[in-house]
Amino acid sequence: MRLQICHLVTSFDTGGLQNGIVNLCNYGSDSSFRHTILSLQAKDGMKARLRRGDVRTLDFDGGRKLSAYRAIAAVLRDIKPDILHTRNWGTWPDGILAARAASISACIHGYHGRDLSNANSESMKRRMIGRGLSAATKRVVCLSESMKTEFRRDFGTSEKKIRIIPNGVDLKRMEGPVADPELASSFSVCTLGRLDAVKNIPLLIRAFAQMKTRMPSDRLWIVGEGPERARLESLIEQSALGDSVHVLKERNDVAAVMKSAQVYVQPSFYEGMSNTIVEAMSIGLPVIATEVGGNADVSGGEGYAILVPSDDSAAMASALDRLRDDAVLRERLGRAARVRVRGRFTIPKMVTAYESLYEEVAQS
Repeated sequence: MRLQICHLVTSFDTGGLQNGIVNLCNYGSDSSFRHTILSLQAKDGMKARLRRGDVRTLDFDGGRKLSAYRAIAAVLRDIKPDILHTRNWGTWPDGILAARAASISACIHGYHGRDLSNANSESMKRRMIGRGLSAATKRVVCLSESMKTEFRRDFGTSEKKIRIIPNGVDLKRMEGPVADPELASSFSVCTLGRLDAVKNIPLLIRAFAQMKTRMPSDRLWIVGEGPERARLESLIEQSALGDSVHVLKERNDVAAVMKSAQVYVQPSFYEGMSNTIVEAMSIGLPVIATEVGGNADVSGGEGYAILVPSDDSAAMASALDRLRDDAVLRERLGRAARVRVRGRFTIPKMVTAYESLYEEVAQS
């Protein structure tokens, strides 16, 4: 008999959290598990990449509603999952309430990170509510050791309830494409992801402008969509960087963009587990990242990547100069990064860990 798993998400639109669910569904055991993704918002852009599993959406685009848990409970009664797997704060309270209303006792919560408003810690109100939710949750999944520490600090969850399961990268997807010749230059830097304030992309723009060794032919490629686009374009114009910096629309060929660059940069104020850092490392692209959240855990730190203090443009500019001038260092970091990813962050490792967890919870 197959275990029925319902994944409750705020949105099934493009994102690292959603990409992890797609990989779990596509590469997991179809004979042992059946997956349904339930999205609170009517956004399901990742559905096109889903080869296994079903997607259902609710129309809560206007934000949280007091009646949300009733709508979730109605779906749960219909599909009768063995396990409800909530993701991040946006689904945790309503998910637990809905599970109780639908007589589902097996709940797992996934902690995938934070936004700018709660990057340092959760509010007192959330911490109080979260302690109650934690008691009603059988297991919590964190993506890194640092995220486990954050979660336990804020919600007091017992260590025995927490499992660390990093996201896995699709190595075939990353190795297949070739570099995009239109993005090639003497020295290219790239960053990819949602253009959100927490990603602190202005830091990278300022650092690129401050480089001492930057040449006119060098390029910075910023790839993604989001609410910060206009601000970034304005900053580029003010920085007089001209044709050296470009904000590109979101692209599906992540590997082709990364293979066109010499360095990948993650300048965020906060990261839980950055999928793009792992993707860059998987193809041997050296990484510069801010020393926040799970970046040190994920990258491996010294010997695998270069970490700089958060929001320090001078330190980031210095790191960019260092990698621009030292091809041997770029090669050494890239080689070590590839080995690290293949040992820790593969999809088979991730899928095995989740499926073992589901079986453990179902039998408890």
